[in-house]
Amino acid sequence: MAATYRAVMLTRKGGPEALQVVELPVEPPGPGQLRVRVRAAGVGSTDLIVLAGKYRYAPKIPLVPGYEVAGIVDAVGAGVTGFEVGQRVAALTVYGAFAELLVREAGHFLPIPDGVCDRDGAAGILN
Repeated sequence: MAATYRAVMLTRKGGPEALQVVELPVEPPGPGQLRVRVRAAGVGSTDLIVLAGKYRYAPKIPLVPGYEVAGIVDAVGAGVTGFEVGQRVAALTVYGAFAELLVREAGHFLPIPDGVCDRDGAAGILN
């Protein structure tokens, strides 16, 4: 695996013009976490509020936005049960989904059922 991955980072308050593609270091998942290769991420009104710097649940800028995600488990942290590498999952992330990889606590993820595409898996997690 490459040592870095691409992400879309919000570097200042604003609109789409405040987003930059950056390279970030690949991190292993910690205990209780999954690393997911992102296949789809939602874009909605909450993302616009994050870009404006007005969403209180997002970390401080700079940050990688992205409220909901669907992807494939890439690595499993120590102590995680019920998930395996290659499994399709979705999560409400609040931030971080606009990237090639995402590391988050396993409890945030749900399996995507067979027959549900990645796009619908990402969209359905919030809706």
